[in-house]
Order: sequence, then structure tokens, then C-alpha cells
Amino acid sequence: MKAQPAFLPRPTLKCSGRALSLLVLLSLIGLANTARAQTSTSTFSVTATVLASCSVVGGVPLAFGVVTPGVQRDGSVLISAVCTVGTPYTLALDAGTGTGATVASRRMTSGGDTLDYTLFQDASRTTLWGDGTGGTSTRSSTGTGLAQSFTVYGRVPSSAAAAVGSYADTITVTATY
Repeated sequence: MKAQPAFLPRPTLKCSGRALSLLVLLSLIGLANTARAQTSTSTFSVTATVLASCSVVGGVPLAFGVVTPGVQRDGSVLISAVCTVGTPYTLALDAGTGTGATVASRRMTSGGDTLDYTLFQDASRTTLWGDGTGGTSTRSSTGTGLAQSFTVYGRVPSSAAAAVGSYADTITVTATY
């Protein structure tokens, strides 16, 4: 029997530069694919509830200025309502805080004295603005989500007789929706 050599010769590989580059590139692509991150997805709901709402913003004071006996005095002021889109609403004005006032005939006071005046919905001052009672009307609209302005027209009649003084009243605007 023949003796086997103690070691075997090493095989030699010969690769051209192009073949070696291709081999390295394929190895890197294989590694990149195995290292790619895995993903998982899910969903969630988004909800909201919008309730009907309105807010009323009063304007600057309705100022009649200096009232002279026998001379009618007119004035006006803007009020605004902001109501959610599509919300129907009604604006009412109360009688004010003057002694003996009604929604049809309001009264400013100065101490114990009063000065009559009226509030209207229109510039011609024919439609009394109140709470819907005593011959008065309310204003109705539908919310747009933006401020809607309304003019309140006031008048101190020429027949108003009052003592010297500074007169004032406070009107409450109510939005019903």
C-alpha cells in the first residue's frame, strides 16, 4: 500500500476583476435583503362631536348723544351672533333695567327720572325688536360658524320729556337655539 502524503495541495481560484466585483455585489445584495426591517400596520378611528351652540356679542353702547326736548334722536349699534353651522337661532332683546320699561317701550334712568326710547329691527324704525311679546318681534337666522351681525336701531321720540341728567339702561340679548 502506498503511503498518503501528509498534506493535500491547496486548490487555487482564479477570478477576473469583473467576476470578483460581481460576486461582491451579489453578496451585498443578499445581505441587504436579509437585514431589511419588517413592518406591521394598524389603523385607528378619529371622531368628534359638534354640538349646536351660539354666543352673542354686544357692541359698543347705543349712544343717543344730547337729547333736546321736541327733537327726535336716532342711534344704532351692531350686535353679533356666532352659531354652529346649520343651527337655527332667534335673537330676542329684553325690556332693559329701567323702571317701568316694557319690550315695546323701554326707559333709561337717571336717579329716579326716566327717558323713554324704543328699539327696532329696521332702519325705517317700524318693526319693534323685543322678545316676541307686546307687539314686538325677534330676529331669526341660521348659523354659519362665523359672526353674523345685526343692527339694532334706537329712537328717543321728540315727545320725550325728561329732567336734566345722564341716562342709561342695559339691554340683554338672548340667543335661543
